[in-house]
Amino acid sequence: MKHARVDSIDGLRAIAMTMVVAFHCNLLPVGWTGVWLFFVISGYVISRNFLQREYVNHTPALQYGNFMRRRFFRIVPVYFAYLVVGIFSLRLLDRPDLLSGLPYLLTFTYNWGLISEFARGIDVWDSFGHLWTLSVEEQFYLFYPLLFLFLPRKTYTNLIIALVIAGPLVRLVYSLWLSNFTDISGWNAYFAVYAASFAQFDAFLTGCLVANFEDDILQRTWFAYALLAFAVAAAAAYVFVYWMIDRGQVGETGGRVHLAAIIGTGIYGQFREVFIYSVVNLLSVAVLIFAILKKPFTRPLAWGPIALVGRISYGGYLFHAFIIWFIGFAVAGDVVRNLPLVDRVTWFFVTWLATVAIAYCSFTWFEKPVMNWSRRKETEAVRYAS
Repeated sequence: MKHARVDSIDGLRAIAMTMVVAFHCNLLPVGWTGVWLFFVISGYVISRNFLQREYVNHTPALQYGNFMRRRFFRIVPVYFAYLVVGIFSLRLLDRPDLLSGLPYLLTFTYNWGLISEFARGIDVWDSFGHLWTLSVEEQFYLFYPLLFLFLPRKTYTNLIIALVIAGPLVRLVYSLWLSNFTDISGWNAYFAVYAASFAQFDAFLTGCLVANFEDDILQRTWFAYALLAFAVAAAAAYVFVYWMIDRGQVGETGGRVHLAAIIGTGIYGQFREVFIYSVVNLLSVAVLIFAILKKPFTRPLAWGPIALVGRISYGGYLFHAFIIWFIGFAVAGDVVRNLPLVDRVTWFFVTWLATVAIAYCSFTWFEKPVMNWSRRKETEAVRYAS
């Protein structure tokens, strides 16, 4: 299995990053789903890379070590650089209390740290809040290669399918367990499911399945349309069901239905936290498959400038939260998400442009040189071993 790079995948990354920025500027209630699109793409890309390296005569242990080394040099250096900037900023502001999550940040367990801190009512700095997603990714990277490298291929494939199907059940059991704790309710309970790595691994695994069956998908384009139709139908059914449930509840008090409780933040209660992520995963994987198929309507995703934004989107995702915080702190005079709509739109465009500019500089002069250095060292190690 050998496939060329798909530029439209980078275009999807650009869209995912833009959705998250718009979400954090309080402009796009469904923008949080951009993170799940990132998750699905990550599962696809790392599985594709594993499949393309199968011909290399390395032991599973050595392949696992090489994978973790590549992930380390891709993710950790610029991540730690971002932490240093954040720590320095908080020291200047004399806010050491907002560094309580630093041990979690340094060990890529920040998702669990946030779940714990929110439950205890501890303040979290906005510029660090989004980093829980990187902890989820790193935890998946520790777990998934063991399945791919050490299990027989048929066992591995069947297990991945089973884990994807079991995703809603995992969230159901976890949610029922959370209900036993009186201090974890409402928004805290929502976030406890939202950020729990094992509750969201099925997002990555759907992308993994696409990579494993990519050749079959390329030969059966009808599957993409069938999956998209099913995903849209599932999304429509989800929205309709919970719209009716919420409509019945607010009708008793004369209130109105809030979309945030259906598709935005606060997606918890009446088992919505069980199903919503599966719906988002289905939509994300359908979009991913169309990008792989390179249909005419997906060609704009492969356009040079858009694909470039996608290639630097990791840095963009890192930096955008600090930029939004800085605008609110030093320029706008208030948290950006609390500003009037016109101001939020303006600062969204400013944030996006600044994010892309800084991410491009970081990728060109820091991230890429580090990755190139690590590849040279890996090549030298392979030559020495042989």
